[in-house]
Amino acid sequence: MTANNTDLITLPFLWGSATAAYQCEGAWDTDGKGLGEWDFFNHKSLKNINHVDGDIACDFYHRYKEDLDLLAKGGQNTFRFSISWARIMPNGTGKVNKKGINFYNNLINYCIKLGIEPNVTLFHYDLPFALARRGGWLNSDITDWFCAYAKICFKAFGDRVRIWTTINEPHFYSYCSNIIGNYPPNRTLDFQSYFQWQYNLMLASAKAIEAFHELNMPGIIGVVHDGGSVEVAPETKHPDEVFKGADFFGNRMILCPALEGKLPPETNEMLAKMNILLYKSPEDNEIFKHGIADFLGLNLYCREYVTDWHGEQSHASVNNKGNGPKVESKCIAPLFETLYDKSVPHNQWGRELLPRVMYTSIMEIAKRYNNPLIFVTENGYGCFETPDKTGFVADDERIKVVKDFIDEMLRAKKAGAKVAGYYMWSAMDLYSWINGYKKRYGFIHINFDGNLKRTPKKSLTWYRQFIKSHENLKTDGIPASVLR
Repeated sequence: MTANNTDLITLPFLWGSATAAYQCEGAWDTDGKGLGEWDFFNHKSLKNINHVDGDIACDFYHRYKEDLDLLAKGGQNTFRFSISWARIMPNGTGKVNKKGINFYNNLINYCIKLGIEPNVTLFHYDLPFALARRGGWLNSDITDWFCAYAKICFKAFGDRVRIWTTINEPHFYSYCSNIIGNYPPNRTLDFQSYFQWQYNLMLASAKAIEAFHELNMPGIIGVVHDGGSVEVAPETKHPDEVFKGADFFGNRMILCPALEGKLPPETNEMLAKMNILLYKSPEDNEIFKHGIADFLGLNLYCREYVTDWHGEQSHASVNNKGNGPKVESKCIAPLFETLYDKSVPHNQWGRELLPRVMYTSIMEIAKRYNNPLIFVTENGYGCFETPDKTGFVADDERIKVVKDFIDEMLRAKKAGAKVAGYYMWSAMDLYSWINGYKKRYGFIHINFDGNLKRTPKKSLTWYRQFIKSHENLKTDGIPASVLR
């Protein structure tokens, strides 16, 4: 199933930036909001290694007009944000919090007043704690709980929101929560839960997409995937097998349901190799079939550089301190393991800085999945920063990295990929999950040690000028239902 209005039109390219509710809103217990899983984790868990939380964050809940004014002055014509499930439904099910509805109504209305197109994500990691206590994403009932929540949002905001995404990064969310163990509920190397989470997340997404279309909502709805392409090292002895295993592990459980309406054909083969039993119902096949996304959101930062599995037990690591030498790595027995490419620069968290993967990832998806409509829903550069006495940051390194990424995106668009918009992560400095507040991504500097003063960085001015220089850039293939 696709968007209701299949007439395709040409629109100006969307240039914006992105946030997520828990990372920016603050107001964690204000105006009837329920307890979120991240609230509980950051308040209670010793695994909150940087000892910070999102209780206040950058207080977007109270200061969103100030932030949106800066983005609008910066020439941005769209803004991506997520809705806090617990702010809408404090217990995840049942009672709806009218003050939560009012907040997002006001936010959406202000976006539209400024000429900023809202791009709304229904779920970005922040599960209501009441549902986490009932098993969270391992409880198959959550697919119906999520769909009920989604319908409330569609009916409350769908007369003004034209671009929706169901779930942000179901793969990476599952990976951090069940393999790395740095996100709640902090399971480590639990592959059974990892795959079951992804299955339930994508089933929930499909149900919400089907409901969106059945409600005849205007606009389009998609899924956001952390979609770096898999590249096999030249010395790999079994390149086809390694690619197949790594691509299944990192991409296919999301892309096939989202874009083809079915599980990957290799699912049983891959899960058998890992001794995993996926709990599912035959009826789910029809749900996936009718829950195909209208577009794909891609959060693009890096690739997966892999080689043969050499017999070690599975392990995985990330660097949440930004202390340099320790790199992101994984060994997924018996499928593949990652390699460190010394020829590629890395940031302080061990992640590759390789802008060309923007082009290769987009073009691979265009080729393999029938050239879907794509929004680059996240891309950016995180680093430590030192502002001057006024709070100004001359973030020249960010400007260079981001420009290189955008150039590669435009190259993919020119080559025929249907790329419709770009959102830099992030609009302003915010809480960076386990990394806390020292890792900065934003166009706008936030003084977290003072009064949360906002100061535009050099990159915001650069982005405005870049957008201006590309004001004639158009996007084909947008359904006419996106028009207001």
